Formats: sequence, structure tokens, C-alpha cells
Amino acid sequence: MADKDAVQEVMEAFNEFKRTNDENEKKRSAALDEKLDKINKVFDKHEGTGQQLLLIEKQNKAMQDQLDAIEKIANRAGLGGGSDPQAKAAQEYLDAFDRVMRKSPENRDPADLTLIRERSAALIKTDDASAGFLLAPPDMQREIIKNVIELTPIRSLATVRSIGVGSLKMPKKVGNGSASRTGETTKRTNTGDPAYGMLEFFAPEMFARIEVSQQMLEDADYDLAAELREDAAEQFAVREGMESISGTGGNAQMEGILTNTSIGFTLSGDASKLTADGMIALYHDLKTAYARNALWGLNRNTLGQVRRLKETTTGQYLWAPGIANGAPNTILGAGYAEMADMPNVAANSFPITFADWKKLYVIVDRLNVSLSADYITGADDGLVVFRARRRVGGGVRQAEAGRKLKIAAS
Repeated sequence: MADKDAVQEVMEAFNEFKRTNDENEKKRSAALDEKLDKINKVFDKHEGTGQQLLLIEKQNKAMQDQLDAIEKIANRAGLGGGSDPQAKAAQEYLDAFDRVMRKSPENRDPADLTLIRERSAALIKTDDASAGFLLAPPDMQREIIKNVIELTPIRSLATVRSIGVGSLKMPKKVGNGSASRTGETTKRTNTGDPAYGMLEFFAPEMFARIEVSQQMLEDADYDLAAELREDAAEQFAVREGMESISGTGGNAQMEGILTNTSIGFTLSGDASKLTADGMIALYHDLKTAYARNALWGLNRNTLGQVRRLKETTTGQYLWAPGIANGAPNTILGAGYAEMADMPNVAANSFPITFADWKKLYVIVDRLNVSLSADYITGADDGLVVFRARRRVGGGVRQAEAGRKLKIAAS
């Protein structure tokens, strides 16, 4: 739960924001625009809290999905006896997880947390957002996941699969059959067959090459190798985030959601700016089954503009703070994730996406981050060459699970 001072500051700012924006709509002035920008900075200051709540909520759901999978293992025939090692390990994990989830972070038993970390990789082979780095060593895992969550929230929202070959193939239904009516003794003819295709997601290589002097390695009073590993992980995360939005796809890059032409779009209703009607239309254009779990994706500049939008008939603001209730902030009642690589609002751009991200996008991990030191190549120049590698890919797997907002009147 956010502290009382933060809640009070946000709610007071929100009330002042609404008063100022309402006044600015009646008599436009540079002074009022400047005041709105200042209040927006107050919201931005606390936006991290909302984003953390959103990601925690998603991660808790992913953990619960893992827990359900383990319960299935524990309840299988032949695994119920206490002498069965797999059942015993699963039950220990269940008990530790239950104790951890029932306590606040400061009161959790370190032994339970250690057991969960150790058993997760051994017991769980899953495709959800928390499985991206199960094969990495524990210290590497914490660093990389921290960076990915901060810089690339799509990994915490999308489906993540670990693969043992160069690509992931997924069958996809591309055509439906049909049904008809017939009389009691009328001949039944074929009404049409469903059709199936295959999606393939490659895991091309990312790399980072870093040169460090031998003397720096010798004289540094901290773990320089760990620092380089963290920096490489951060750069991989930045690259992954960029490609997931605008990558070219295929066997060279991840496919970007803005590159994929199969994802439908809704017009904003104006040639150069956001409108409340356009946002509302986008919300309702996504099928209900996906909208239930959908989140908005947009950058911070766009978010600042969304905060000013109101429904035409009711005057209700589309954006609402959730900090007072310990919940994520919302747009039209749905959560959102800041995505730095989404474009700004401009004519014919696609600055906002509304999607069920787990259905829309898949990330495939073939090789997690590895770091090797080469003391030979640069030895004559007093250099040590560090090479970091990672094999990861991804793309759109179910285009109808998301929609984009296009800034255009028609």
C-alpha cells in the first residue's frame, strides 16, 4: 500500500488537475497549460508505484498459474505418497509459497524464499512471464529480471517460452468450418473444413562486446565483471524492448507489434491528436474475451495527453489514479504499461495499443545471457575483451488479441 503522504499528494494533484483542465477548456491560456504540465510531473513522480503494482499483480497471477501446475503434479496418481520424491518436493514448494504469500515482505522467512527460488527451476517448466530466466544462475537471474521489468515491461506481460532448438513452431487455425440445416432424410453434404497453418518464431543472437583494461580489472575495488554483466543485460533488455515494438521479425529480429500488419486499428477521429471518443472506440473495438485481460501500452508523453481527456457526455476523465486503493492507475478502468519505445502522438502514428498481451505476443528464449572473458585478443594492448551473448526472439501470435490507435480522422 502506498504511504499516506503519497496518496494525499496524488489525490490533491488530481483534483487540482481537473479544475485547471476544465478552466483551460473554457479559456485556453499558456499559463494554464504550464500549470497542467507541472501537475503532470506530480503524477509522473508516483507513476512508478502504479507500474510496480501492475507488474506485481501480473507476476502474482503468473506465480499462481505455476502453483496450479504444481498442484496438478502433486495430485497425479502415483505421486500422492509421502515417499515419492517428486510429490514431496512439490508439497514443500506449495507450503513455502503459501506461507510467503500470506505474509508481508518484511516478515517472510528467508528459508522459504530460498526454497522457492531453488525449486522453481527444478519443478516448473512453464510459458508464463516469470519463466524467462529460469536457466540463469540465481544472482544473474535477479539482475536481469530487475532490468527487464524496468526497461521492457512487455516481457512481464507477454507469454514467454524457453526452447531447446532454433525456433518455436505453433499451429494456428486459419479458417473455420461451417454448419447448416437439413431435413429428416435429406442428404448431408460437406459444409466446409477448418484450415490450419503454422507460426514460427526464431531466436536470433544478440551480442555485446566490451573492452576493459587489465589494470582496471586488477585495481577495481568492486566486482567489475558483475557490473559489466549487468550492463550487458540492460542493453539486451533495451534492444528487446525496441524490437518488440518496431522490430522487423523473421530470423534477424523480434517482430514488432507496430510492424505486424495483421493487428487491427481504430482511428482517433482527429488528424493530429488524441480524442476521448477515439480511445473509447478502441476500448470497445477489442473483442470482449480479450478486453477482460487487456492493458494499454503507451509512452509517458502520450500518457500526459491521455490524462486530459474526458468523456463527451459525462465529463468523466478517462484516466484515474488508483494509489489511494493500493491499485494500479487506470484508463477507462483498464491498467496500462509505460512502453518507452512506443511513438509519440503525431499524424498517422500508432501511439497506443490495447491488448491481451499474453495472447497477442510470445517471446522465445533459446540461450540466456552468457558472459565470457578473452585475455588473449587484446593482450598486447593491455585489454581484456568481454563478450556477452543471448539468443531471444518473439512476435505476434494472435493478432486479434490486440488493437492499435491510429492518429487520423478517416
